[in-house]
Amino acid sequence: MLRHFTVLILVFELFLSGAPGADWGALATSLEAERIPYGKLWRPPNQDKPWLMDCSNTVRWLYHEATGIKLPRTASAQYEYFRELGRLQRTRPDSRRLMRDLRRGDLLFWQHTNRPERSPPITHVMLYLGRDTNGRMWMTGAQGARGVAIYEFQPEMKMGGYRWFLWFRRKGRFVAYTKA
Repeated sequence: MLRHFTVLILVFELFLSGAPGADWGALATSLEAERIPYGKLWRPPNQDKPWLMDCSNTVRWLYHEATGIKLPRTASAQYEYFRELGRLQRTRPDSRRLMRDLRRGDLLFWQHTNRPERSPPITHVMLYLGRDTNGRMWMTGAQGARGVAIYEFQPEMKMGGYRWFLWFRRKGRFVAYTKA
């Protein structure tokens, strides 16, 4: 309950700010209200076919609704798309720097959150929403048991991972973002 209250405050602050991209919070909140489980089919408004709502399709839909731009289907293809445009910034997971550099609508990329079957090993993407008055950073997308939702963005936190040799485990980590 407290998390939902915090998210509502964040959305309210985004609208009051009048900053470019203020509709990101409204889009994220409306999609979260749909309660779409991760990896389940969802039919977007005005679409003939349902979409599989994983991290990349969730970001793809939000991005298209806000900008009209159609992104590629997978997280790694989205990463490559922005790299080719010169709008990708590889980074270390440094909260202080990211608080200064991130803009609403930037995409956030992780590698090795599951066993990558592609190169680069980008396996997860979320969309940055901004900071609340307490300085916490927020993102939206789809992941885990909560599915499509708004999450606190903690860049230093490891996410997912997989066992790659006997007892060794590789943890997923935040590695890049798009530049607005």
